Amino acid sequence: MANLRERRRQLLNLTITEIILIILFLVLLIAGSLIKKNQDLKEQNKELREQNQIYKNLDVDALQLAEFQKFKELIAELKEKNGEFADMDIDEIVSELVLAKENYQEIKDKESEIAKLMDKLKDYEEAKKLLAYYEERFGNDLPPCWTKKGTLAKVEYLYDAVINDDGVILTNTDSRYPHRIKDRKNLPLGAVTEGVVLNAQQFLNQTKAVFVLNKETCRHYLLVKDLSGNNKNHFKKYLSAIEDHFYKYEDK
Repeated sequence: MANLRERRRQLLNLTITEIILIILFLVLLIAGSLIKKNQDLKEQNKELREQNQIYKNLDVDALQLAEFQKFKELIAELKEKNGEFADMDIDEIVSELVLAKENYQEIKDKESEIAKLMDKLKDYEEAKKLLAYYEERFGNDLPPCWTKKGTLAKVEYLYDAVINDDGVILTNTDSRYPHRIKDRKNLPLGAVTEGVVLNAQQFLNQTKAVFVLNKETCRHYLLVKDLSGNNKNHFKKYLSAIEDHFYKYEDK
């Protein structure tokens, strides 16, 4: 009987010891977990303090900070959903995004250049059609420098030219085209003498500058009136001089 009591006492002591050990083990596990969490919190807090210091150094405001945080969240989402970016650091992703933006801008710039070239090509095609029209309409290979606004073929004349027995007399067309007065002032016409008789060489010398100015792009027109009587050779001589520097329309 005494032995039975002794064995029960020993068994009870062993059970209590085991329970105490189990409790101590659980306490250690809990303490370890709490220590780990505390360390994690300290690391997070340290990271936040560092980021906060960076933001202070960058002198960013609350709105910029919110935008940056949104940017970080978008990158995190990108890393989570896109396998291509999953193994990349944030710096690498930012570099890729910046590069993509630069490439996109280059593409947009090239598209803009192509659009400009297409516009130039369109202008060139329109110019070809216009030249063909003028050549068919007037028999000339350059367009008029002055045309009535909104029209292709309504010529506005630079001068009225009267060929008489003595030579040619030039009169400006300001009264007929008052909207061209400013345009006329911008032309090299300072050497041209109006309202007096010019011989053929004087005419050519005085109108050379305006001819050279638009030699490759357009040609000014003169409205020519023949008052030379029956002297056709005289008339043809001055008409030829006019055609050296201008296109002409004969007012018959």
